[in-house]
Amino acid sequence: QSVLLFDKSSSKPLWRNDQAGNTYNVAISRDGKYAAAATAGEESNVNSNLLILWDVSKEKPLWQYHSSGNFHDVSLSDDGKFIAGATGCPDRRAYIFSRDSNKPVMRSEPLTYDSPVAKSKISKDGSLAAFTSEGGPDSSVVMLFSKDSTKPLWKFEDGKQRAARGLGFSSDGKNIGVVTMAGDAYLFGKDGNKPLEKWPLGKAQGTM
Repeated sequence: QSVLLFDKSSSKPLWRNDQAGNTYNVAISRDGKYAAAATAGEESNVNSNLLILWDVSKEKPLWQYHSSGNFHDVSLSDDGKFIAGATGCPDRRAYIFSRDSNKPVMRSEPLTYDSPVAKSKISKDGSLAAFTSEGGPDSSVVMLFSKDSTKPLWKFEDGKQRAARGLGFSSDGKNIGVVTMAGDAYLFGKDGNKPLEKWPLGKAQGTM
């Protein structure tokens, strides 16, 4: 697979990078200056299981980071200064990076027993990032991290240990939305793990 960058005015790519391998997700900063990809692969292959960051003016990446598990998701702050990533087994961690280095600013402990950390969304200023899991033992529906600590500020567990594959962070950085495969939607404020609202939707929900 490839990562391609487009200008909105043309279907012809500005550049194409064929080194990214199997890509789970891509993201671009709000100002359009930085892009990232979350890729899959093998633990033993240092050129797979990558989080890759680009300055979009160049096809060659600024840096890449290899994990023992697939990178399932990636998200950029508005100015691309900070990047959040989430990994699968056997790593199962939340990450926050600065665009200046492939050394993580924040690398959590494993967050589940044996399932991936599914989604990552970073706030517009890069100070906070939310993560969901694929459920199972020791899992949480959503976890909120600061870039300044490897332990979550808070986490929410619904007692069902189901996967949560839809995650959103409001543009003002105050609210987090989550939908689960158990069929529930939640709204949280950034300051606590008590849901502000809950909507039982009655069927499994995917990405958002």
